Amino acid sequence: MQLVVHLADRNLSFYDGTNRQSVRVPLLAGPYSRSFLIDPSEFTAVLGVRFKPGACRVFFPVPAHELHNRDVPLEDLYPQEAARLYDELLASGALHVQFRVIERYLIGKIPSGLAVHPVVEYAIQEFLKEPGVRAIADLQLETGLSHTRFIQIFRDHVGLTPKLFCRIQRFKTVLRHIERGAPVSWAEVAAACGYFDQAHLIHDFRAFSGITPVAYAQTAERAKLGSAVSVAG
Repeated sequence: MQLVVHLADRNLSFYDGTNRQSVRVPLLAGPYSRSFLIDPSEFTAVLGVRFKPGACRVFFPVPAHELHNRDVPLEDLYPQEAARLYDELLASGALHVQFRVIERYLIGKIPSGLAVHPVVEYAIQEFLKEPGVRAIADLQLETGLSHTRFIQIFRDHVGLTPKLFCRIQRFKTVLRHIERGAPVSWAEVAAACGYFDQAHLIHDFRAFSGITPVAYAQTAERAKLGSAVSVAG
């Protein structure tokens, strides 16, 4: 999840499939498990904070799953705070001062926020050690919670089910393989990242990025793009 501010305009646009969406800033961007297109020309003056998984509720006590695949104007949740934050950022000028404004705002939100549940902290730590390898059922048993309660708490904090979260982390591991710039053996990458086979990798990759791994790798090599692709995670 992210807090995003567009300093050049009160609105930020992206393309969801064939439709152009426009959201007023500052905005809270929920956890995404699908792709969308952004116009790089609109992202020349953007300031934001990317929260660690589960940490957004420390500052904004909104059930994270309600923001899944959504961007919500901060003014919908905190009208006066949103306007004041935006005005202070515009008046600050220098980037280091704007960072301090954001920092001060978030620190002020902590007293009204919620602590990260220890089960969520432990689960995220374990899932991130070896994405795609840690068995969700085994970890759930370790927590002492029922299957249903474990999923509920995780979704409230992270915005995704444990299974979807792990799929996205595994997908991000594939991205890191591609972004190294070396020739890629997709069968080897599939095995290394915990997929059943290459077809499984391609299926998940398309689900999260909207394109095939090969197409993404080719796109990543181009020096200039007409548009940028924002992917899950």
